[in-house]
Amino acid sequence: MSELKWRPEWQRKEPASIPFNADGSVTFKGPVGDVVLPKEYSDFLQISEGAALRDRGSWFAGRFDEGVALFEIEWLGTLRNAMMQTWGYYEVPEQEQHLLPPTYVFIGYAEPGPSDVVINVAQGDPDYGKVFVWTPVREPWMTGQNTRGLGLVADSFNDFMNGLAAKDEL
Repeated sequence: MSELKWRPEWQRKEPASIPFNADGSVTFKGPVGDVVLPKEYSDFLQISEGAALRDRGSWFAGRFDEGVALFEIEWLGTLRNAMMQTWGYYEVPEQEQHLLPPTYVFIGYAEPGPSDVVINVAQGDPDYGKVFVWTPVREPWMTGQNTRGLGLVADSFNDFMNGLAAKDEL
């Protein structure tokens, strides 16, 4: 696990109040259920609550099957925002259909957009804690226009944050 290179502008005056359950999970309402957030992401949320990141000029690469694409992070959401955006992934008319696999939650927004930054929250999965980028399409996962898939950004949340750079440095 890499250490986060902290930036003072991310710091909140007061620590965030995150409603952890006894087992360390956080309850996302509806079909998402209880989620154990990766420690690096959870630690960041408690200190910054996500909203402090509005750096312009913070770019990252997403590695898709068809190649690499560059994105600029617009913001990382608060935990409440992550919950609301993730809920939207499950609002598909067909029963048991989702926009994304149910092991991913929203953590931020990037341009060119709309592009969502998501993190894998399936404990025991080899991708647990990895950060990906996804271009939202309002069709069930891997059908119609929703077949691009996820672009791997980083193997951990800290690697994602530490890897943000000026576009010409990527």
